[in-house]
Amino acid sequence: MTGSELRFRLPGRWFSVDLSTGAATSASIAAIARDAVGVTDDRATERATVRRQLHEAVAAGASGDIRALMLAHEITPGTPLPVTLLVFEPSDLRMSPAIGTEPRTVLGVLREALARLDPDARDSLVEVDGPGVPALRTHRVDDVPEDDDLHGTRRLSADYWVPVPETKQLLVVRLATPLGDIENLMLSLFDGFVAAAFFAAPRPSALREALRR
Repeated sequence: MTGSELRFRLPGRWFSVDLSTGAATSASIAAIARDAVGVTDDRATERATVRRQLHEAVAAGASGDIRALMLAHEITPGTPLPVTLLVFEPSDLRMSPAIGTEPRTVLGVLREALARLDPDARDSLVEVDGPGVPALRTHRVDDVPEDDDLHGTRRLSADYWVPVPETKQLLVVRLATPLGDIENLMLSLFDGFVAAAFFAAPRPSALREALRR
């Protein structure tokens, strides 16, 4: 951990998953599904979908240090907009001590590595405004499988590689939505979320616990 915590200014109504323990995460996800969807029997399938999506997001960040997981209920009142936001530090990404800590230098090394290791990422790689520093964005759109409740939609997943100021550390902000058919619009919205984020001193643990309640 560093002395900087990534925070977001997010419009609308969002739910934050408690990541303190495995049991707390499962209980938090179940509570979010109830709060976001409702408890009536006719919404059981939607609750199950929300639970599955959040558990999948946790699994997707399991190879790193997960810092935050949030679910959007709506961005503007009365307009549901399903988006998950995950922040993690990839555990298998280590920068050479020789590169220094200047954000564009760190991103330059990352750009070269992604171009070699992941052709799909290379093809979608762009630089965007980040939380006070530049960020690199990669994205993909996939058809949702037939056995998924959201079959018939296309899932957009965008990864933002964000340098932590004055370090060689990189965080990944992963934003995902089943609204991949409006890819450009959602990417523009996601870019705005990341550009409005900021780094600040970590909150005291007592305050973090209070904010989870």
